[in-house]
Amino acid sequence: MKNKYKVIFVIGPPGVGKNTQCDKLKEKYNFIHFSTGDLLRAEISKGTEDGKLIKSIMAQGKYVPVKITCNLIKKAMDNYSKDKIFLIDGYPRNQDNIDGWLETFGNNFILITSIILDCEEKELEKRLIERAKSSRRIDDNIETIKKRFKTHIEESKPIESRLKQLGPFIEINANNSVDNIFNQIVDELDKILSKY
Repeated sequence: MKNKYKVIFVIGPPGVGKNTQCDKLKEKYNFIHFSTGDLLRAEISKGTEDGKLIKSIMAQGKYVPVKITCNLIKKAMDNYSKDKIFLIDGYPRNQDNIDGWLETFGNNFILITSIILDCEEKELEKRLIERAKSSRRIDDNIETIKKRFKTHIEESKPIESRLKQLGPFIEINANNSVDNIFNQIVDELDKILSKY
């Protein structure tokens, strides 16, 4: 257990508030927080070959190849000691991601829990359009947002049951206020963390 990566996955549709909740959880529990989106965008900004590929895939609203994402996550995690708990935001997004994760990490990780956030599409669209005003993200435009919702329903939603088989999970309706959602997560998470 000592030398294994300890992981919490945080998943949900675009605009559900994964990053916001992760920031609050990081502050409360001193977790190490990685947003796969941020890692991918950082790679784009470096202008590497992978970065160029990632940029063209993200502009189409599609998911980046699992090998690239897993390697970026693992590289980032290796900068910290293994006694830390890693909060991985926006991953896994589909079955291919789970397979790639298991291939990269094998038995060398403990899934502490998966936090699954959900929300109505109308509300998500409203939030993303609002965020687009200040985010400067290439994927925050109405055309790409629609594609991302479609990809989420087709690829991400079906893996929730697989994650539930891999370990404990916390399911939250994210139609509430930020603090309300956070308090619900903390109530559930404290029970799970008490075993560690």
